[in-house]
Amino acid sequence: MPPARIVLWVASVAGLALLARSLLMDPLPMWVAVSSFVAYAALCTVGVLWPQLEMYGDVEWRAEPGAKTVALTFDDGPNPKTTRKVLQILARGSHRATFFVVGRKALAHADVVREIQAAGHEIGVHGHLHDRLYSLKPPKYVAEDIGRAQNAVEQAVGLRPTLFRPPVGYLSSRTAAGAKRAGVRTIAWSARGLDGIGPTDAEKVYARIEKGLTDGAIVLMHDASEHDDFEPASVEALPRILEELDDRGLRAVTVSELLDGDKAG
Repeated sequence: MPPARIVLWVASVAGLALLARSLLMDPLPMWVAVSSFVAYAALCTVGVLWPQLEMYGDVEWRAEPGAKTVALTFDDGPNPKTTRKVLQILARGSHRATFFVVGRKALAHADVVREIQAAGHEIGVHGHLHDRLYSLKPPKYVAEDIGRAQNAVEQAVGLRPTLFRPPVGYLSSRTAAGAKRAGVRTIAWSARGLDGIGPTDAEKVYARIEKGLTDGAIVLMHDASEHDDFEPASVEALPRILEELDDRGLRAVTVSELLDGDKAG
């Protein structure tokens, strides 16, 4: 069991013990009760914001080093303009990537989804609606939303994705339960460009990602913006990132190949 999950269980038991003490004996001092509640709420929030801790469910966010490979991943597409730019850049070399597509966009741009697959890249899902309150939704909603996104991809290319990255990247206990119900593998990241919220400088995106370009890394970038209102800086930074991979002797593969090796495909 991941250490963070153990800490959550211990903190939960301790909280129940404090509650029982207050009911059976003298109430706790107000400062103790408030401090305990704030600390527990902070712990729970940290688990949501950093899915790599695996506090609420199993998450895959990097691979064991040794194969000299990394996984480049792109969120929030497809977009006819920016996704195709990414595909053109990737086509210049032998690197492959995984695209976590938004279901409603996959329905609107099925031709782009087919181009992603035809180029030899992998397709995962990033929710159907990209709901920013996803981590607060019940498991049934999450499972159904994932299913709708899977249906959209399957309708376009005939294959049903099994990889899932939560919208906004947050993973609550509800999201984890919904993903488990949907039967998908939840994928996080070990390096990210932070270019999905708004326009930013490509140099800053490159600098953030460059630090995490190590053997076994899963890199989070964007091939489209959530509302298709700007071009993510990852698009401009991508050629330099690929050059850095080549310089370090690393090869970009799909997430499944990174995690499963010869079992992928």
